[in-house]
Formats: sequence, C-alpha cells, structure tokens
Amino acid sequence: MTREEIKAKEKQLLMMVGDFTRDNIDEEYTELCSNLVKKLGRKHDVPFKRGKLEIWASAVVYAIGQINFLFDNSFEPYLTPDDICNYFKTKKSTVSSKARTIREILKLGHFDKEFSTENMIKDNPLNDLVITEEGIIVPKSMLYEKDPTPLDLLEEQTGVDKEIIKDDLVEAFIENGDYTDGKDVENFIDLLTSPISMGDEDTIMAISSILDDLDPTSDEEEDVELFEDYVIDEDNPMETIEDYQRAIDLFRSTKGEEYFEENKGYFWGMLETRPFMMHLLEQAMLLWDAGQRDRAVSQLQYLLELNPNDNQGVRDVLMSRQLELDRLDEAQELLDIYDEEYSASWLFSKLLLSIKSNQDKSIIEKLYEEAVEENEFVVPLLIGKKKIPKSLPSFYSFGDENEAIIYVDLAQRAWKKNKKAIKILKEFNKIK
Repeated sequence: MTREEIKAKEKQLLMMVGDFTRDNIDEEYTELCSNLVKKLGRKHDVPFKRGKLEIWASAVVYAIGQINFLFDNSFEPYLTPDDICNYFKTKKSTVSSKARTIREILKLGHFDKEFSTENMIKDNPLNDLVITEEGIIVPKSMLYEKDPTPLDLLEEQTGVDKEIIKDDLVEAFIENGDYTDGKDVENFIDLLTSPISMGDEDTIMAISSILDDLDPTSDEEEDVELFEDYVIDEDNPMETIEDYQRAIDLFRSTKGEEYFEENKGYFWGMLETRPFMMHLLEQAMLLWDAGQRDRAVSQLQYLLELNPNDNQGVRDVLMSRQLELDRLDEAQELLDIYDEEYSASWLFSKLLLSIKSNQDKSIIEKLYEEAVEENEFVVPLLIGKKKIPKSLPSFYSFGDENEAIIYVDLAQRAWKKNKKAIKILKEFNKIK
C-alpha cells in the first residue's frame, strides 16, 4: 500500500471518529481521538492500513474511553461500549481486542499525559509525586514526613523498586474490577503513596488485606506449585501426547470445571493459564501429526473459545488444517470471526478458500493481488521456484521472506493437494 493510500485511509478514519465524537461525546474527545489516529499514522508499520476502518474507528474511541473512564456512569461524559459498537456496526469482542492492540502499541494507560482529558489530568493523584535529587520518584509528603509509605515497606520486603510495585498493583487493582467507580483507583494510589505510622496497626492490616486480595497466587499457591511439575523446561521436557495430557489433566483437576466456565474468553490474560494453553497447542500439533486430525481440530477450536483474542496464533494453524481437510464452511466461519485480520497468512488462506469454493476468476485474481501485495515471497515457495530451508526462521517481520517460509511450511499441504490451486498460482505469477 502506497503512502498516499495510507493517508487517504487516515483522512477517512479521522472523519469517522470526528463525526461520532462530536455528535455523541464532546470536542475534547474529538481532539484526543484525532491525535491518536495521527500518531498511529506516523508508525513505521501503520496499523490501520489493514482491516476495516469501522473497526479501527470504534477501537480508537474505545481505547481513549477506557483510559478516561468513559464507560463509568459516575463520570461525565458517559457512554457504553455498545453505544460505540452499535454506531459503527461492529462486534464488541473484536473492538475490545483492537483497542487493546492500540493501547499496547502506544503504551496507553490511565492518567496518560498525552491522551487524558483535562479533568483526568487535573485529578491525577500522581501529580503529588516529585523527583528527589537522587532521581527517585516519591510522594511530596515523604519530603516532610518520616513515616514510610506502603510502597516503602513493600520495597524493603521484596527488594523490588517501589515504582514497579506500584504499577503492578494499580494494574492488578484495575483488572480485579471490584471498584465501584474511577475514584477508587485514585484512592488506591493515594493509599499506596501516603505515609503511615508504623504504630497504626489497623491501617497496616487494612493495606495488607487489600494487597492479599490482589495477589493472584495467595489462595492458589499449592495448585501452582503442583502444576509447575509439568511446565515445559529442560529438566522436564514434553515429548509425547501422553506427556501433555498428564499436564492438561492436572491443571483441569486442580482448577475445576467452574474455573474454566468463569474464565472462558480471556484465558491468556491470566498468567497461570499460559503453560496450560501452550500444552494444549503443542499437543494439538502432535495429534495432527499422529493422524488424529478431528481431535486436533477440535482442540484448536477449543483454544479459541478459551482465548478469542488468540495471542498464540491458533487461528492460522486452524485455518490451514480446515482447508487441508476441505472443511470449507468451517474455514469461512473462521474468516468471518476474524474478519479484521490482514496478515499474509490470512490473505493467502482467503485466496485458497476462494479457489476451493470455485468462486469467479475475477474474485480470485483480486484476492491473489491483495495477498501478493502483502507478501511477495509466498507464491515462489508454493509453486516450487524457491525451496523452503531445512530449518525454519525463529522470527519474522510482516511482509518479509521469513514470514512466507513459516506460512508455507504450515499451509503447503493444503495448497499442493489441490492441483487447481497451484495451477492458478502459476498462471497469475506468469502474468505478473
């Protein structure tokens, strides 16, 4: 995509965001959302060059709203996530995931100086922090009080810098979701950064109780230690389907089925689940290689149920498996679920599905052009002009040859079992 095309998309995105915020929120949100779009547009790899602009517009407003408590009815202005998604006709789960991507790209958080409203900046409890001559960030009150803050005590106890502790605790407090409004976040930060008397046992006990509530391992220490017996490492490698099954069964039995039902949908966001998720994926690959293909596909689908945001790239594997098995309806359903995806893997999968579904040649040719524009190295590998190296690359960038090698290694069997598909690739490649 040329720079002019990206700028045209940016202009359209600015109009969409501006129309919504002016009509439904206020001018300050219009300015903040516009600045965010422009900042994304200055990235080396501009995120919104791929995917539907309606989803990006929703996600921009959603991301700005999240860090400014837009969805908290104790604040003004106030909107719900549904208000945004209904306006742009987008799915809330998709928009939420995309907003999270934006926050990660720009490292957005509550009280962000660049993207917070004036009221949020004014009420920011961190305004009371100062930098000492030693370069240490401390509450202003510490310059005049001899009593330590809870963060001082935690730093002394753990040996971890108190600023790191504070950031982790605030994030845990917000994710815990047990506060009634945004003021509770401010009060919590104030609690962490205010001096306390060492003789005030009631206050110390109250703070200790709050920290215990936020500690995800305090009530599950034995379960985590038990599961660590099967975590992948050099001393305890996972090699067989049965090895992985023991680890999977152990985690399920220690957590219980209610745990899975309660947390289904955001499993990867809980650190303790990640070894379990990795075990499921690794076992699914072994099941496929062992010829247990239906079970492998079902397991990949289950992974996406647990974590629709798909931090593991399961959808790429599942799509290739479904196409290889000619489960075209399921492949189309997966495409619809992740309709904002625009990677080379996804575009070439869409192309293969189109060929297998016997769509019109003009449609196939358009999909071919879009896929090749995203990564020009895939087709030569698929049609045999270039060979896949014996060892796969350990990293890749979007659009580079490593990305193509990794995709073709995964999907080549789905392509090569369909002679028509390879013939079409050769024909279009010759024309171009």
